[in-house]
Amino acid sequence: MNKSASKILLGLFYVGFLLCGLLYADMVVPASSLPQNAQSFISNNFKDATVVYVEQDFDDFEVRLSNGVKIDFYRDGNWKEIENYNGIDLSLLPTQVSKTVQTTYPNVLVLKIEKEWSGYEVKLANMLKVYINEKGQIVGQKHDD
Repeated sequence: MNKSASKILLGLFYVGFLLCGLLYADMVVPASSLPQNAQSFISNNFKDATVVYVEQDFDDFEVRLSNGVKIDFYRDGNWKEIENYNGIDLSLLPTQVSKTVQTTYPNVLVLKIEKEWSGYEVKLANMLKVYINEKGQIVGQKHDD
């Protein structure tokens, strides 16, 4: 292969690399870009907060609110993770899951909740992650480092 052909191939490689990076890059977007059900979820559950930042990537949205809450939404607008180091309102969880957390850990602050295929992961202020299925049964727990 001659020198000019090598340069052309190398140039095409870099262009392809850059295009792939742009395709999967995170982009800051306006709050109006969120699906309607995500916007409704925020306005119904965080009435005193405003959206200060929305980042969209290939398969989800990351939203930061003025009160310190971080919410990740799937592209369809359903939440997948909520994080707040000032505590999360357990009413965001299904009733059975919320009851389990309240009765098992009555005075421990919930810092993060995440939907999983089999239920929910709940991170507590005592550095414990608790895994709870849809029926409200604890199926596992571990210390979070």
